[in-house]
Amino acid sequence: MWNDRAIHALKQSKNDRKFPQMMGAVHTPVRDRLLNMIKREFEPFRFAAEMLARSALKTPRAARNWLSGTNAPDAEALIELMASCDSIADEVNALVQQRRKEREGEKCRGLDSGSAVSHGSEHTADRLHPST
Repeated sequence: MWNDRAIHALKQSKNDRKFPQMMGAVHTPVRDRLLNMIKREFEPFRFAAEMLARSALKTPRAARNWLSGTNAPDAEALIELMASCDSIADEVNALVQQRRKEREGEKCRGLDSGSAVSHGSEHTADRLHPST
């Protein structure tokens, strides 16, 4: 009648029984800069969450989470925001330039491995357009 999980839960203190914190919710400088830019751009408006949601093609609940700092936008939403708001696009591009400066002289790791994608595209081209 009792499963292992229930027995284990009874052995833990009440504080340890709470739902564990998500590991993905780690604060990073990039995440903080992005969320601050979104807040600066949209918080002054009365219907900030709705406007932000419309700009990102997401739900108002997701936008409220971004404005509160609980979550950050996913890649698709970020691209939509960059397309609709120049200041957010400028901030993201500034972050990219900063990373490039930090990594100056490093090559892309994929360039050294002899890209299989280029070989695959040659074979695909041969199948589509045989040279006979």
